[in-house]
Amino acid sequence: MISVGGELDASNAGQLADYVQRCAGYCEWLVLDLNDLEFIGTAGFSALKAITDRCAEAMVYCTTVPGVAVARLLRICDPGNAVPTTPSVADALAGVQGFRHVR
Repeated sequence: MISVGGELDASNAGQLADYVQRCAGYCEWLVLDLNDLEFIGTAGFSALKAITDRCAEAMVYCTTVPGVAVARLLRICDPGNAVPTTPSVADALAGVQGFRHVR
């Protein structure tokens, strides 16, 4: 699980995407907890989409716990729900219990 707080914008979105990509190489599942983000810009959405795509390519289960700021951005930028979300960290972790993926 990776928790992110503060602001996610053009100045740090690439760093987050790169960090998550490195982490995804060593896991079977990934929960992005974005509950504590106070602001997310469109570069943050691009990073979330890239993270989702990279996890799918690596066959890593990935979900995002959006929080208020992220939920607002996803309603605008992701009407097709390309970025998978889960309502809470507890729900996300319950969803991965017993998850096993053979590589």
